[in-house]
Amino acid sequence: MILRDEIRNYPVTKPLPSELIKTSEEYRTLAILKYSFPDRFSKLHKDESPDLQDSIGEIGVEVTSGESPSDHIITGESIKYRHSKSETEKEKILKKIQDNGGDINGCIIDYPIGNANNDMKNVKKAFEKKAIKANSYRKRFQCIGLAILLDCPLFIDQQWGKSLSLINNGNYDFVALIHWSGLAIYDFKTNNYSYAKIDREDMDALKRLGRMAAEGIIKDDDPVWK
Repeated sequence: MILRDEIRNYPVTKPLPSELIKTSEEYRTLAILKYSFPDRFSKLHKDESPDLQDSIGEIGVEVTSGESPSDHIITGESIKYRHSKSETEKEKILKKIQDNGGDINGCIIDYPIGNANNDMKNVKKAFEKKAIKANSYRKRFQCIGLAILLDCPLFIDQQWGKSLSLINNGNYDFVALIHWSGLAIYDFKTNNYSYAKIDREDMDALKRLGRMAAEGIIKDDDPVWK
């Protein structure tokens, strides 16, 4: 995937409208999967039920968020903070962030100190919430995956995939965790982990690509998806 300058330098001057957030997250997930494992996910495109799929019935991927309620608030409010021009408004936003255990230090967003137990609970909740959907896709796709988006640092142990396998009940074939510094995939059939590290600049560009696609600036037939 070539993240051209148009994408890397796309100016983000205001928060994304709430009605576009889910679509943006789905396109961002599509971009990250293609960027990280191009051979495996080259045929995926944005669709509905499941959110990402190919046209020949090989792979379908459902997308969901794995953030805790407080982390979700911090992420959303930090975007408002960066784009607000009112110091009074910024103080109100900062207080809301701090009330949820976060803070803003220059360009850095501080989240509550994570730990493996709490983060794993949030991931499990996200997984269980979407577990039932897999059965409705099984007849149309050979391989069904769930992608869980985390806009915060990830603190879980190396056995996270096996922990999810205990509650999977054959629903999904793989689960992908997308976090600040990359992507981790666990295959339930083979018990194998796959990891892809993504540097900060490329991760920011992939996030911009998701937004541009949701806004209709980048089309589904754009060469970037090839």
